[in-house]
Order: sequence, then C-alpha cells, then structure tokens
Amino acid sequence: MKTILPSSLLASACLLIATGCSSYNTGSSLPIATSTQPYVMAPLDSARIIQKNGGVEEIIVQQDGKLELPSGSKTVQGMSGENFRALLLKSYPGAREIVVVEFRPNRVTVLGEVFHQIHTELSDGPMRVMDAIAAANGFTPLANKRRVRLVRQNAGKVEVYELDLREMMKGRRMDENILLQPGDVITVPRNFL
Repeated sequence: MKTILPSSLLASACLLIATGCSSYNTGSSLPIATSTQPYVMAPLDSARIIQKNGGVEEIIVQQDGKLELPSGSKTVQGMSGENFRALLLKSYPGAREIVVVEFRPNRVTVLGEVFHQIHTELSDGPMRVMDAIAAANGFTPLANKRRVRLVRQNAGKVEVYELDLREMMKGRRMDENILLQPGDVITVPRNFL
C-alpha cells in the first residue's frame, strides 16, 4: 500500500530542516524549531465536545468531507480550524470545551540514510526513535547519526527535533530516545565529511 504524506507536512519539514541546518544540538529533547500554519479540516479529522455536565461526544469528518451535526450534515473539508471551531460552538452552545484533533495514521516514517526507508505501524505498542531506526534495519555507512531529525505535526503546529543518536548509542543522552507519536517522520541525513 502506497502512503502519501500530506503536502503541508512535507513543506513544513523542508522549511524547518532548511532553516535549522545551522542549529547545534544542545542535548535537550526540546524542539529546535516550531512553526504554526493555518490548519484546514480534512476527512477523518475529529472533534471532542465536552459538555458542561462532563459528557463527551466525539464527531468525525467523513470520507466525503461532511460532518453530521445536530442541525444536519455540513461540508467542512477545507474549512479553516478557526471556522470549524466556530461552527461547533454554534452547533453545541452548551459545550464547555471543544478539542479539534487532526487524523494521523497510526504509523511513523523513517527516511534517509537507513537500509530500508519505511512506514511502520505503532500497533504493537509504544515505539521510541531507536526502535524505529532498528525497524529500518539501522543506519547506512553514510548516515550522519549526530543530526537525525524528528518532525512532528498536529493541527497546523510543526515541531522539529534534532537528535544526536551517536551519543545515544554510547549510552549518553538517553532522554533523546523520544517516545514516538502517530504521524512522526524521522529523517537520517547523509554525512558529507
């Protein structure tokens, strides 16, 4: 099955990776770059409506881009996140909180200087960065293990982490062996030395 990454994720990753090339990894697992882009609704995105009485209702954008609301069916595909939230506030006037969740496939992607570039499922339980590298059969001899990038996106917010996996393989900086989330993309660059 061929998987196509959202163009907004690829564009954000390219922009953040290009602008972050001069950054130096501080040994922290905090993101080195963060970007926010206007988010537009897509099929399988969802919203969790939390009522004042504590009740929770989850609604999902259907494959045809429509959403079933108390007032009827409404096309929301392509609608901005702000307009979508306003629509839900109007449709659920008693809501205490509305949480919009971007659909992300339950997998992570490993690209670049690994022996097998992969999409791997997270269905077998939690996975960390080094687990994903192992699932890709490890680094090629040309891999730059000091500047591995992890790109994470959710509802228009993109975070980029730069990880020093060489130090991690020596048993140091184990805090950089980050627990992966669905949709994460790991890129192992080429060492140009």
